[in-house]
Amino acid sequence: MAPREPNGGNGSPNGPMRILIVKLSSLGDIVHALPVARSLRATMPQARLAWVVEKKWLPLVERHPDLDEVFTVDSLALRKPPRPWEEFRDDVRRVRAFHPDITLDLQGTVKSATIVRLSGAAQRIGFAKPVLREWLAGFAYNQHVQATSVHTVDQYLDIAAAAVAGGGLQRIYEFPFPIPIEAQRTADDWIASNAIGEFAFLSPGGGWASKRWPSARYARLAELLEQDYGLAVVLNRGPGEEQMEQAYRRANAVRARLFSGDVCELAAMLKRARLVIGGDTGPLQLAAALDVPTVALFGPTDPARNGPYSRHSRVIRRTNLTTYKRGATYSPAMLAITPEEVAAACGELLEQTTR
Repeated sequence: MAPREPNGGNGSPNGPMRILIVKLSSLGDIVHALPVARSLRATMPQARLAWVVEKKWLPLVERHPDLDEVFTVDSLALRKPPRPWEEFRDDVRRVRAFHPDITLDLQGTVKSATIVRLSGAAQRIGFAKPVLREWLAGFAYNQHVQATSVHTVDQYLDIAAAAVAGGGLQRIYEFPFPIPIEAQRTADDWIASNAIGEFAFLSPGGGWASKRWPSARYARLAELLEQDYGLAVVLNRGPGEEQMEQAYRRANAVRARLFSGDVCELAAMLKRARLVIGGDTGPLQLAAALDVPTVALFGPTDPARNGPYSRHSRVIRRTNLTTYKRGATYSPAMLAITPEEVAAACGELLEQTTR
């Protein structure tokens, strides 16, 4: 990404303050971090702001209007021959050339902390325990923030506040993600070719099996949404989710409309949906950030920390059955959620967000 001119503002004795944000992955976590750049820009208009992100997730931040530069790293390349460390060294050199005064680690892992330590910044800010994800990462920081907030959006802003004198950060709860025209055209063409009107978008994936809801239940939900609310249903298919697709097809009498696209095309489709239903997944968080009505199904993770950050959302969760476990199978809390109660929540949300 080419550098952009700063938007004017305070500055430091030797020129504008340079702040580097390190948030490498993943989809939902990066979405939750987007207000950091917006808030820093509002608080320190002359500062130069940059972001380090995994190459895979570059589209999430490369058009952020408050960033001056974006740097990518490819941590997966470190596992590939022939010269992975040389590529990483070159990535770090580009980061160091930004000459940050302050580096903020929103990730809290050894991987991100390594970049923070090598960035050359005099002030290196990260989480203290227990929010810090990997305790070894703490050795890279010379300022540790004891985040008092519950939700990750607010925790990230706690880190950003530490970069502002007196902690006087203007907290701007906006999630800038301009969707490219090409992606919007792709979404419009897909909708036209499938001849659908208003639709619900289902996102059945999840990083852990214990965060997922069974495909057969999504299939039943699709039938209810079409039957009770006249909505077409689009099923998101991410990489490696072919088995979920097959299970959905076997269980569903409603025609399965399967969508697969890059993150920008996904955003364009989400923006056109009447509502989005899914578990604790990146697409659901992206939909909420785009102000699309969402119904979130939570099991092992806590929606108070990871839930959709939106006024137009409903969360369904069985707190008495919840355990924070990365299980290899469905959790009891997710299995306790029925298609009928999800459909009812969808109906309430549709009524309250009539277009």
